Amino acid sequence: MMSKMIVLVRTNFSILRRQRGLLIASLGLAIVSMLVFGFLFGGNTTNKTRLGVVDQDATTVSTQIVHQLQQASSLQIFTGRSDEEQQALKNGQRDAVIIMPAGFSQQLVKGGAHLHVYYDQNNPLTGASAQLTVKTIVESINSKLAHQPGPVALEQQAVAAKDLRPIDFITPGMLGMLLMWANLAIGIQLITWREMGITKRLAATPLKPISMMSAQVVARLALSLLQCALLLGLAIWMFHVQIYGNLGLLTLVVSIGSLTMLAIGLVIASFVKKSAAADSIRLLVNLPMMFLGGSYFDVSNAPSFLQPIIHVMPLYYLNDALRQVIYYGSGWSTIQTDLLVMLAWIVASMLVVWRTFRWL
Repeated sequence: MMSKMIVLVRTNFSILRRQRGLLIASLGLAIVSMLVFGFLFGGNTTNKTRLGVVDQDATTVSTQIVHQLQQASSLQIFTGRSDEEQQALKNGQRDAVIIMPAGFSQQLVKGGAHLHVYYDQNNPLTGASAQLTVKTIVESINSKLAHQPGPVALEQQAVAAKDLRPIDFITPGMLGMLLMWANLAIGIQLITWREMGITKRLAATPLKPISMMSAQVVARLALSLLQCALLLGLAIWMFHVQIYGNLGLLTLVVSIGSLTMLAIGLVIASFVKKSAAADSIRLLVNLPMMFLGGSYFDVSNAPSFLQPIIHVMPLYYLNDALRQVIYYGSGWSTIQTDLLVMLAWIVASMLVVWRTFRWL
């Protein structure tokens, strides 16, 4: 039985390898996108200063200051707990973090209020820009409080943070997009075989449909792992992208992501009868996920009406898990939600396939 499965997998892998259109659509698109973004935006340029704000005072005065900061067009404001924002700074997700300590508003009345600011010491350009921005903010506060006994003072501290370049963000997104394009295509292939009568002839043989489907899945999973290794190798060689996380965990994420897309591709094959229609439907599935799944840019600041759609897409969770492992070196506890959502997609899709898929 095992020898037959090995032959089936080898045969399906050879068929996939000869499908140049599939390789161009998946690996080619990912490589071209990575090269374009890498060469055009390989620097550290950002449009806005990413400022984390921790309001430990939680008074009317501190709330008003946070609100005014959020209105500034040159700032991208994030609010949260001190440990969360400082960790985000270390991970390269913030340019600086301001902490308004408890009692800040009372200190303003008495004079000698203090703001604690942390900034990235590993990136002199970004760090200097962040310091200048924070000083401008403090000067603005002081100018409005000229009648108070004492100005607001800064207590600065440098933090060793990672340097998140655009290419570091893009690379995991290209991996996710590669897996989506490569594996959703299983539906089109099965529909094509059904149109050509191949599945009908296979049904007349002792070969069970489950064996053929399993061989297809294993072959595509192997191809996905090979393509991801090639894309990552290119990113490491050309743009010095680093993998901070565990390679075994990264392989697990790639495998579950591939299986998720394969399961969705099988759902398409269950409902569509013609390959031309299946290709159009695949595009309808792929394109929204390409732009809303976080492959090219951060979608956390997308309009609120889009957030429910974004958080339903499996590619969003695949991209997040890939970034957490590759760039932030995160472990299982950080990505378990992403993996569980993808597993839920697999289970739900396979239940639909089990009820609706027709071999003939």
